[in-house]
Amino acid sequence: MAVNRGRAARVLLLAATLALSGCSADGGGDGVATYVDAAIAEMRDGIHADTDEFRDAVARAEPELKAKATIAATYHGLSELAAVAGGVHSRLMTPADVSSIAEQNAPGASFPVPTVSTRDGISVLTLPGFQGEEPEAVERYASSGREAMRAAAASTDCGWIVDLRANGGGNAWPMLAVAAPLLDDGDVVGLKRGEVVQWAHVDDGGVVSTPGGDDTASAGGFAIDAPVALLTSGVTASAAEIVAIAFAGQADAVRVGKPTAGLTTGNEARELRDGARLILTTTYDVDRTGRVYDGPLVPDVEVAPGPDTEAARAAVRERCS
Repeated sequence: MAVNRGRAARVLLLAATLALSGCSADGGGDGVATYVDAAIAEMRDGIHADTDEFRDAVARAEPELKAKATIAATYHGLSELAAVAGGVHSRLMTPADVSSIAEQNAPGASFPVPTVSTRDGISVLTLPGFQGEEPEAVERYASSGREAMRAAAASTDCGWIVDLRANGGGNAWPMLAVAAPLLDDGDVVGLKRGEVVQWAHVDDGGVVSTPGGDDTASAGGFAIDAPVALLTSGVTASAAEIVAIAFAGQADAVRVGKPTAGLTTGNEARELRDGARLILTTTYDVDRTGRVYDGPLVPDVEVAPGPDTEAARAAVRERCS
């Protein structure tokens, strides 16, 4: 999930202003109506907001939502509207949902980190999903993966497999920081809105910049020139698809497995005044060749789960021989 941090900060400031003005977090009447208005205003930045479908959906839902007794009672309807404005990748997270993710960011919190295993000169980098946003959690995820890759590099004399099969997404930029040593230099993946593309740029194995902001960069100085196979499945989604797209158009890179979930778009997190978060799709993913994505990534070699690992190994061996 890509976050426009400047926009999020503005929305947070607006939320604080509303709170100080006396609007209660879950009051009825005007408080609910104001909340619904603010949420719908944010949705107008969605990739499908300028359509008759969204305008009609708002016209139908808005009166009913504003008549709800509490803000909490609007969550389901607002989430459905968000999906019309931004597509299936968009939704509303309740304050409880947001708190649950915040717990994953707490210092010392336990979460899966990238691992590497090596056999017969081929290393498998497994990238799990990752929802973290706080610096400590991001650094732990990224450094775990890069350290594991460094340790395996000397014994990896054929190539690499990046396993994204169980990665349902989250924060793309730490994942990209781990995979960056395997990527060619240059603009590798972007987020496109209109005619504007914000790029993730890689140089010498490090991520110089991303659409996520300055704090998503990673150090270079560790680059690997080797064939790469991307293992994908129907679970591979969102941020994991961004990682897969980063390899599109790279020589000696191949996708193996099953088509991905098809959430090949970028999201912004918009904070609402009660702590809920609107996850709104505002951009399309684009690869280094300029191809714009909006749907599942179809593998170059389609293989069912089970034989897919050996198929990926065969694809790497074919390219390193």
